[in-house]
Amino acid sequence: MRKLTPEELADLAVSGQGRASSFYLGIIGLKKGEGGFISKKEWNLGKTPGRICRYIMKKFPHVKYTCGLKPDNTGWIVKRVE
Repeated sequence: MRKLTPEELADLAVSGQGRASSFYLGIIGLKKGEGGFISKKEWNLGKTPGRICRYIMKKFPHVKYTCGLKPDNTGWIVKRVE
């Protein structure tokens, strides 16, 4: 393993898994009435977006989402209700 300089670290975009993933942060960052589309091509996690939404709703009871598969089966639509 090689240590990185602060300049090298600033240039790198680290994508995490779980609660640090860009999808989790994107879903949790939605405001009331906002929504988003996640294509199957870009989805690389084992769990579906619906499962992540249910996890967030369980952890934060004041937040509600609707999540479902797009009719043409190309991805998921996530909308924050409350």
